[in-house]
Amino acid sequence: MKQFFLALTASLFSLTLTAQHNPVSFEISHENQTIVFKASIEKGWHLYAAHLPNPFEGPLPTEIIFNESEQFVLQDSIIESVGHTEMDDAFGIEVKYFENSATFKQPIKVTSKADVTISGTIYYMVCNDEMCIPLERAFSYIYK
Repeated sequence: MKQFFLALTASLFSLTLTAQHNPVSFEISHENQTIVFKASIEKGWHLYAAHLPNPFEGPLPTEIIFNESEQFVLQDSIIESVGHTEMDDAFGIEVKYFENSATFKQPIKVTSKADVTISGTIYYMVCNDEMCIPLERAFSYIYK
């Protein structure tokens, strides 16, 4: 219930704030058969991990959802940077987050010999000392 309330409150803030400011930018590339998402996070903000210690409580985790395609298959789960894990007084639980930068890697198996378009949406939450904002960003990447 607490997570729902926090997400609802953050959503209300995001209605006015996200159109003006997004403190995280993503650069997408690939290494071998792994899609790499490098997040740059503005000073004073932090981005929550994909693998939170308490995934059903507290902040919303970073989630990368890929559009289905016959050209590639996801292998295993997202691999992420080390980050910081600590007790968060605002949420009342242990959380894992990133400051300045983060990297998320998704192993894939390419099943096509042609260029492959990999697309989807990144869902994430960022917080500073004053507020939290849930955000989403659509992405499209051509794997050559």
